[in-house]
Amino acid sequence: MKFFDFYNPYIALIKAENEEQAKEKYVEWVANDEGDLEFDEIEKDHAIVKFSQARDEHGNLVPVDEILEQLQSTQPELLVIDGSLN
Repeated sequence: MKFFDFYNPYIALIKAENEEQAKEKYVEWVANDEGDLEFDEIEKDHAIVKFSQARDEHGNLVPVDEILEQLQSTQPELLVIDGSLN
């Protein structure tokens, strides 16, 4: 799996098989419109750091076991979403 760091129009970190799947999941889970998406593919280590610093809807850090489970999964995942969308 690869990791995609979206920063426009909303912040999101998505794990997907490829760029097309990442854009598809971004539209489905985050923006509902492809519009002018801006994002970069990032290394797994960078994604781990970003994900480990994310906070849930209650302001708590994501538990380590959840981070590991989602990173090891072979399914596309929305790992981080813009806080203004919660």
